[in-house]
Amino acid sequence: MSTNDSDYEIDVEVDACFQAVTINGISTKSIIKQVKEIESDSPNHFKCYKNHARLSYLQKYLLDYIKSKPENLIYLSLRIKPSDPEFPYDLEKLNINLTIPSGFPEDKSQRPKIMGFQRIVDIAQGALKDDEITLVDGIGLASMILTLDKYLELFLKQEKKETIKFVKTKKKSPPVTSTKSQQSVQPKQQPKQQPNTSIKTNYKPKVDPKLLLQRKKLLEEMCYKLNGSVRPLKEEVYRATIPVLPNTAPELWKLNGDNDLMLTVPQTYPMDKISVSLRNNFNENLVVKHCQEDQFEKVKIIKQYKKYEKNMNINVRSYDFGTENLTVILNYLTNNIDKFVLDAESFKKYNDTVKIFKAEMVSTEC
Repeated sequence: MSTNDSDYEIDVEVDACFQAVTINGISTKSIIKQVKEIESDSPNHFKCYKNHARLSYLQKYLLDYIKSKPENLIYLSLRIKPSDPEFPYDLEKLNINLTIPSGFPEDKSQRPKIMGFQRIVDIAQGALKDDEITLVDGIGLASMILTLDKYLELFLKQEKKETIKFVKTKKKSPPVTSTKSQQSVQPKQQPKQQPNTSIKTNYKPKVDPKLLLQRKKLLEEMCYKLNGSVRPLKEEVYRATIPVLPNTAPELWKLNGDNDLMLTVPQTYPMDKISVSLRNNFNENLVVKHCQEDQFEKVKIIKQYKKYEKNMNINVRSYDFGTENLTVILNYLTNNIDKFVLDAESFKKYNDTVKIFKAEMVSTEC
């Protein structure tokens, strides 16, 4: 990959159509700060590029990266909002990773890929599945994203597939057939699907004021005791920055040091369970930053770490912490992440062992 006109067009196309969250595992805020420092130290540094005065900070970074590492892939984490104002699904934004090969667009055999496309398979259960959308035709990056956006509702309705392909089609002259045959072949017009009003409604069931007060006290206690480490994001979601201790987490999570845990505390807590997740594209960015394997192996690693995250949420929801105190729960989870990422069978064995230990402790005290 060289810093020629086509590279400039790629960068402009990507930057103009949607906002990147990270580039090559580095947050865009850090990149902008880095580019500003370069401009301050060396005002003429970016003047070698075409239309340098009109380049954004991210475009300058990308062109510099391509120039210094022409054989490397480019990884973009993106967040796009469905453009359809009547989009029926409860999907505020779509988080994706865009991989741009070093030879694109000159080398037609090297095609960009969208990975980490999360779609709703079962809206009622809120189950998310991962797909990979492979571009098989030489259309631009912006066209690829816009095509995804246009047909997003259609993709979400489909059965689970390993690959969804975008293919250009040529217009063909309609075959000459009799009126009778046309009528027999013509499919019956299906009634237009009505959006699921249960998804779009803002109605919330009434919660017992005593339960709300109890939840409020538990949250206030957590925020007070973990001051600076916990902050609210949405009505029910809190970001808890937890340390990853040695030998208590998967390898890549340890390399990141402190990890942000998204803690969802429902309005009906503690009657209903909390749930946990990691930041959007957290695992993908770690793999890009720390792993040197080829693209195929990186995909396998990402899937494994997303499995860890899924296991953690399932196990947290099923585990009896023996307390409603959110601070205690977070501390216990921090010290035992390696247990909560286990598969169902292994975690059950751990859970059974804990129950036996607790029972023995109670009998000893008696």
